[in-house]
Amino acid sequence: MPIFPATLALFIAYLFERNYASSTVNTYVSALGYFHRLAGLCDPTKTFYIIEMLKGYSKLCHKLDSRLPITLPILVRMLQASNNICVSQYQLYMFKAMCSMAFFTFLHIGEITVSKRNSFNSNLLQLGQVSMQCGQNGEVVSLVITFKNFKHNYNQNPFSIVLNRQPKACPVQSFLDYASVCGIAHGPLFINHNGSPVLRGEFSKMLGSVIRLCNLDPSRYKGHSFRIGAATYAAEQGVSDDKIRHLGRWKSDAFKKYIRITSLESVS
Repeated sequence: MPIFPATLALFIAYLFERNYASSTVNTYVSALGYFHRLAGLCDPTKTFYIIEMLKGYSKLCHKLDSRLPITLPILVRMLQASNNICVSQYQLYMFKAMCSMAFFTFLHIGEITVSKRNSFNSNLLQLGQVSMQCGQNGEVVSLVITFKNFKHNYNQNPFSIVLNRQPKACPVQSFLDYASVCGIAHGPLFINHNGSPVLRGEFSKMLGSVIRLCNLDPSRYKGHSFRIGAATYAAEQGVSDDKIRHLGRWKSDAFKKYIRITSLESVS
């Protein structure tokens, strides 16, 4: 320290040769600039040709997001097809609840699964973060999901999303079915029958199998397709940008790249 702009330029070129994503490079460069400013040193990242290099990097390394949205019609087909891939009623109810709630609540895959069996995940939803609201006849009419820890939640207060009953792929009924066989009062929201958290690989495998049964390409539909579909569906329903940003826990307008024109494949 300090890093000379020419050295920083060579570092950026090195990352380019290593096929790093432009978003990753911008993160690294921003971190270097931040540490220079903390130390009261001249920030090399503000040099004109460094700024232009990063712009060029973004253009050269731009990759089209090939993931497709899981739309509401596709979600309905998935829930129907899941009857043919789940090995038990417990797994069936769990998988349906995960899919339905992921769509209607803009969930990250990391909010309902863990990457390793015993890994700590502060963003993992807990059963205690879900509460039920009942109508006059005692029937559960909605769920309240309270988010305490989530991506980009720094300096943000917890907030809640209300899930009402839906005519198709109802997240409320799916959760109630799952809760009827789950039988726990605390811990991760979604667990296997043996009490362990659902692994990301386990869920992805079931998702891929269901997508194939729907005659869709599993390479185009991933866990993040629920968030892409949720943003697309909300935009189609006329929900404002501010509301979509809030519901999806986005701090920027990054959600706009997720809003897709519904394809013929999605509505067939």
